[in-house]
Amino acid sequence: MSAARQLTLSVLAAAALVLLLAVGIAAATEASPSAAPAGPRLAVAKINWKPQRTTLISVDANGRRQARLAGGEPEGPIYTLTTLSPLSWRPDGSEVAFDGVGTIVVAKADGSGTHELNLAGAESPIYAPDNETLAFTRTEGRKAAAAWTVNLATGAQRRITPLRNGLEYVAASFSPDSSTLLATIVNHRKGRVEPVALDLGTGTERRLLAEGREPVYSPDGTKIALFRAAGPNDYDDLFVLDVGSGKLRRLTNTPDNDELFVSWDPSGQRLAFDRYRGDHYEWANSIIEINADGSCETEVLAKRRTVYYGASWQPGPGRGAGRIDC
Repeated sequence: MSAARQLTLSVLAAAALVLLLAVGIAAATEASPSAAPAGPRLAVAKINWKPQRTTLISVDANGRRQARLAGGEPEGPIYTLTTLSPLSWRPDGSEVAFDGVGTIVVAKADGSGTHELNLAGAESPIYAPDNETLAFTRTEGRKAAAAWTVNLATGAQRRITPLRNGLEYVAASFSPDSSTLLATIVNHRKGRVEPVALDLGTGTERRLLAEGREPVYSPDGTKIALFRAAGPNDYDDLFVLDVGSGKLRRLTNTPDNDELFVSWDPSGQRLAFDRYRGDHYEWANSIIEINADGSCETEVLAKRRTVYYGASWQPGPGRGAGRIDC
């Protein structure tokens, strides 16, 4: 995806999708908790129109057995989601984080409550496998954004990328040992969008490919899923990069559709992602699952004038979905 298209997506998300997520914090906190459903689960944000309402839900691997995690309330505190952003599960699968209004909000996996993290201006939360660290992105100037980390126990924050006008670093995924953070660089001056690997120990930065975005490690760290512009319309398709060999494999070929937000299931054998019909981010989309080798593509969630986005597999024992049979 080009930098221009990245900007277009942000504008569309802000202008056409002023999403109101009604999360009744007090009411949810007082609710009687129920056990989170067992087995493979996907967290998904679901936006309905007439009335306009956003609900954070989880579904099984087939898009069924829906359970509410947060939102969907006609009244209560309102979180305005001004951009489409991914959802991120805590490594133990106990809660899922998402963008609020200038901060990060966390919802319990059993639907029993939500709370805000004390991270002013934070966006795009990414939990680290060490269960101690959260990465996020903070915009701090005209077309300038940096990737940060925060220690969840102490609250100590650290900026890990440079802050320069015309350069945006968007945190995307941690390596299994939490030592490396993958990110997307949007370079407005050069019109490029590139995936990079940031070594958190040395501070060094390594470019993965000349073009691509939203790089996400597989559970074992041997592969990286990401999106790249392909075809005459400059829409993104899903690719998988082999970390050892550097070989790039294309999983989808959809010249009339744009794709976003990939997530590996805990088994590492299938992925889920969002697909949008052209520029119609506000209503025409679906959640797709596909095997890691590109076989058995399956649509699991789709409904006219309903937006599903940010599909994210819940981690934890017994949560692996395995291969799709086709």
